[in-house]
Amino acid sequence: MKRTKVVRNILIALIGLLSVAQFSQAQMLVPHRAKINKPETAIFKAPSVILMPSVKNLYAKTLNMSIYHTFGIVRAGVRQFWGLDSGANVRLGLDYGITNNLSVGIGRTSISKVVDGRFKYSLLHQMSESGSPIELAVNGDLGINTGQRIFQGSYGFNDRLGYSFMLMGARKFNDQLSLQVAPMITHYNRVNVGKKTYYGIGLSGRYKITGHTALALEYVPVFNKTNSMQNELSIAFNIETGGHVFQLFFTNAQSFNPQGILSQTHNKFMKGYFRFGFNINRIFWFTNKHNK
Repeated sequence: MKRTKVVRNILIALIGLLSVAQFSQAQMLVPHRAKINKPETAIFKAPSVILMPSVKNLYAKTLNMSIYHTFGIVRAGVRQFWGLDSGANVRLGLDYGITNNLSVGIGRTSISKVVDGRFKYSLLHQMSESGSPIELAVNGDLGINTGQRIFQGSYGFNDRLGYSFMLMGARKFNDQLSLQVAPMITHYNRVNVGKKTYYGIGLSGRYKITGHTALALEYVPVFNKTNSMQNELSIAFNIETGGHVFQLFFTNAQSFNPQGILSQTHNKFMKGYFRFGFNINRIFWFTNKHNK
């Protein structure tokens, strides 16, 4: 009788242990809290990948101040200190978030004294769990060439205008890699030589190395370029700290607006005809929300 009672108690204990083990395993498999489906953040850290716009938009009441700067051709050699002694091109710009999906900006570039106004509107947001698998935005830019050379001819105000429009689609594949594709068109109201309208596609990406550093690449093939035109190619090293993004880059482009990048790039990157430059983006918040 005692043996039977002991066996019964052992069986009860084993069954109890198995039940506890099964319950514990089930608890481990069930998440403690449901995942929240929300828009992906930091697909790109700045409103531009390097020179071309990115899908990143600003929150409402958020201001981005940018300084773009390039030097001369690196191939100029030691006599020009590898381009650092040559004339620089600088763009000063401000972008402001009107809503969480709409931002507007203005800037001025020193070469050709181009003053440009632009807008960016987010159409879709990439979601973390379900919904849109991509981020989608449109960008428009209007540039006005105010250079003295223009005024010496018979150019009116309308003749000095150039436009660009692009549709940007991007995806953040993981914490390291983001890629963007952006078909675009640019048009000039009047040109002395060449075409008035050009078509191209921006191919760009960003790869995080550490929590605060990343590599960025930008390539813009032009579908109907003339013989002297080259596709823009830029490579950058990013330093990202909170609301500040600092970029060191090499590029064969001289212009800073999409119109000029698409139609006025004439240097061959692979032949050594590229420039060194840097970008500074600083974001200021006028709201309690954090920027994307």
